Amino acid sequence: MPTTLTDIRDAAGLRADPRFGRLIAHVEAKRQGRRWAARGDIDASDIPALLPNIWIIEIEPASGDLMQPRLRVRLAGTQVERIYGRTLSGIYLESLDWGAHSDRIFASLNRMADEGIGHFLDVSAQIQPRLSRRVRRLGLPLSDDQQRVSHLMLLAYYEFNATAPEHFHEFWLP
Repeated sequence: MPTTLTDIRDAAGLRADPRFGRLIAHVEAKRQGRRWAARGDIDASDIPALLPNIWIIEIEPASGDLMQPRLRVRLAGTQVERIYGRTLSGIYLESLDWGAHSDRIFASLNRMADEGIGHFLDVSAQIQPRLSRRVRRLGLPLSDDQQRVSHLMLLAYYEFNATAPEHFHEFWLP
């Protein structure tokens, strides 16, 4: 997919972007005054243009010997699965390796799950078949019971760039 996104440096730029801003507005409208929208509030038919780049991640709370929650893919859009070269639904994210920034990427996913706050990431990552890609990803928390985050909704765009320098830029949404 050719790059069509401008660089996004802050929350104002994120909201102004036609793709990421649309998802933020959609999820905010579904919140209806609550802290988070619920997974059941999200209807893919409302955002068909974004659907190929959407991930829905279910958060399985930490239990037993597990110190961190487990993150299981419940839905991965067609563009996401094309980039990864396989079906992702049902897999745990910890089975994926994104290269040099994997630990930081997982830390951001876990913080979204723990604190229930949105996150934007612009990062270089190694994705199957081990090609360097620039990934721009917005993550928004969802909650089925308004007590804890039950899902993360991610909107991700990928750009092949073999000569891209290693980079990691992130910010948290207020």
